[in-house]
Amino acid sequence: MSKPIGYYTNYTPGDEGLLAQMQEAWGAQLQELNNADRLWMIYKLAEELCAEFEETLEIEDLTEGVEEAVERSNSELQQSDRLGLIEALVNQVKHSK
Repeated sequence: MSKPIGYYTNYTPGDEGLLAQMQEAWGAQLQELNNADRLWMIYKLAEELCAEFEETLEIEDLTEGVEEAVERSNSELQQSDRLGLIEALVNQVKHSK
């Protein structure tokens, strides 16, 4: 990550709260975290976001092929491609209405 937390969030230097504490503890670019920390945070944050939709989202509601693609991704895609896919999906969720 080459940009500070505030680029991706509503955090502004001088603010208080969790994002300020995270920046103070791990640096403005979260550079003090290792990849295990980062991936665990991605997993847990995504899990919480999915829980927000749990009542309306069922596996049957997924677009055809999505579940299979995810199942195949671990064996067929390199780590860099899986990370790129995560980034692309996050951007779609972030900018969709």
